[in-house]
Amino acid sequence: MDPRPHAVLVAEDEPPLERLMKRVLERAGYEVMIARDGDVALETFAAHAARIDIAILDAAIAPRGCGEIIDRIGSERPAVGLVLASGEALEGSLRERMLANDGIFLRKPFAPHALLRAVEDSLVKETG
Repeated sequence: MDPRPHAVLVAEDEPPLERLMKRVLERAGYEVMIARDGDVALETFAAHAARIDIAILDAAIAPRGCGEIIDRIGSERPAVGLVLASGEALEGSLRERMLANDGIFLRKPFAPHALLRAVEDSLVKETG
């Protein structure tokens, strides 16, 4: 068994939600990397791609949304679990991208246990 904790990239631009996710995930034993915009998320993924096991993405992350991040992760590390968080239903190309990458949708607002369940479910892609 891998002794290191699973590393989670969180791309979220709402500070209260970002802090909540970081706290919940760290208490559950995950290593958390925060990106407050899409450009930083792409930079963080590029720098730590080999370590990232899960990416939690805000669907509307500035400046361009999460589509480019999903595409990059899917092409470079398809085993990374994807969780997409949004207050709106997924439609169009974003929905197609998530389905193509076996992503999990998490509707905002969500409870801490729902976040942990989505993260745990996303790990099945990596291990199963």
